[in-house]
Amino acid sequence: MFHIDRSSAVAPYEQLRSQIMAAIASGELAVDTRLPTVRALAEKLGTAAGTVARAYRELEEAGVVETRG
Repeated sequence: MFHIDRSSAVAPYEQLRSQIMAAIASGELAVDTRLPTVRALAEKLGTAAGTVARAYRELEEAGVVETRG
């Protein structure tokens, strides 16, 4: 569903954040859909957990997603 383009000038966390936003806007991700855990998505994307955590944190700060610890 999500991917990171390592050749892009756009930071990986921003690529992920914008892809999640687009999936929500298009209805691909419905309300109450659970996103993968930070570790699981980082592993799938082959990126650092901090990259995914930052994308999730920015989405939460914008009121787009809700995280639960």
